Amino acid sequence: MTGNQLWAEYKNYTNDLTQHERKLGFAGAAICWIFKREDLTFPVTIYLALVFFVAYFIADILHYVSAALVLRFFTQYHEKKLFIATGSIEGDIAKPRWVDWPAFTFFIIKGVLLVIAFAFIGFYILLKLVC
Repeated sequence: MTGNQLWAEYKNYTNDLTQHERKLGFAGAAICWIFKREDLTFPVTIYLALVFFVAYFIADILHYVSAALVLRFFTQYHEKKLFIATGSIEGDIAKPRWVDWPAFTFFIIKGVLLVIAFAFIGFYILLKLVC
C-alpha cells in the first residue's frame, strides 16, 4: 500500500469512529434522562455523566474547528510565500505532521470523555444493583 492509500484508510476509520461516537453520545445523554427524579433532578453520578457528555460534544466541535483553523492558517501562510516567489498561489505545499496534532489531540480527548461518561452511568447502575 502507498502512503496515500494508508492515509485514506485511516481517514475512513476516524470518520466512522466519529459518527459512532456521536450516536453513542446522544444515546448516553438520553439514557441519563431515564434516571431523572420526579423533581427533575439527577443523582450526582448521572450529573457527572451528563457533564462528560457535554464535554464530549464540545471536544467534538473543537476537533473540527481546530483542524480547520490550523489548516487554513498554514495554507494561507504558504500560499502567500508561493505568491511572493512565483506570482501564483498554485503549487505543491508539503504538510508537516504537526498541522494535524490539534485535531488528533481532540480526537483522542473526545473518545476518552465518552468512555468516562459511560463509566459514570455504569457505576451508577452497578451501585443500584448492589444496594
